[in-house]
Amino acid sequence: MKTNLIIGAGQIGSRHLQGLLNLNTPQTIYVLDPSEQSLEIAKKRAEEIPNKHITQFISDWTSLPIDLDLVIVATGANVRKQVVNILLNGFKVKYVVLEKILFQDVQSYKEVAELIRQKDVPVWVNHPRRIFDNYLAIKQELPFDEPIKFHVIGNNWGLGCNGLHFIDLCAFLSGSEVDSINTDWIDDELLESKRSGYIEFAGTLKGMMKNGSCFSVSSFKGDLNLLSVSISTASESWVTMEGAMSITYHQKTGDGRTDYKRLSATKFQSQLTTVIANDLFLNATCDLPTYEEACLSHVPFIEVLLKKYNDLTGIENKICPIT
Repeated sequence: MKTNLIIGAGQIGSRHLQGLLNLNTPQTIYVLDPSEQSLEIAKKRAEEIPNKHITQFISDWTSLPIDLDLVIVATGANVRKQVVNILLNGFKVKYVVLEKILFQDVQSYKEVAELIRQKDVPVWVNHPRRIFDNYLAIKQELPFDEPIKFHVIGNNWGLGCNGLHFIDLCAFLSGSEVDSINTDWIDDELLESKRSGYIEFAGTLKGMMKNGSCFSVSSFKGDLNLLSVSISTASESWVTMEGAMSITYHQKTGDGRTDYKRLSATKFQSQLTTVIANDLFLNATCDLPTYEEACLSHVPFIEVLLKKYNDLTGIENKICPIT
């Protein structure tokens, strides 16, 4: 029997819980959160999934066993380093999956990287678009020797909170890593996040990958609408409209003809967690980026948004309050 733990029982943590409950592997699942309200959310969502697993909802670390198979850390970014320190220093853990944004300051990335190295625990970061069917299909069709142009456009989808999902997707599709990120086209206004105590940005982040690929990621103010992801090379282009049912269009450059239209259902986190956990238990790995891979995008992202935040506030802050 597997012994698994979810730390953080709120909106995303409760969806991870549903994903684990859908596993066929017998397990005891601990759900840890100091907030009774968050634990209640998780309990209600657990009741939606018929299962025979043992689920324990707890509010303190002392109720946990020492040996844990899979741990999913779904807390806010502001406490994640503290949680990872307690976890890796106090427990024997086989696999860890961390939610993003990992941390709000650059130094934490280095400190946690050293801790992971010392404890020799494999850690992945939850950027699940790498396992979306439509993007996997595009990845297989991309020429190996051509840099890509990658553009994301939508309204009010959370540039600070979710921008890294798309920068990671660009890294995955291009097979390269971030070289630079530019915030010149970010709006000179701090927005309130839908999560209390955090901020958001609107506008456009632009950047370059080390292999010559480039990206722009735009979240404009306005009503939430469909999000468009455009991927192109010198010879071909793909456009995916993300929604409950994603639609991908493919076109050969120059002939003006749509080659195909592919439909694919967007997987929810509860479904994705099942896939990730199954892969880890069967193969001891999964298709999410490792901690080391994710840091190659996270660190420059935090650096430039922190600078923008400091420019807008006129204060030399050390953390960028996004999550």
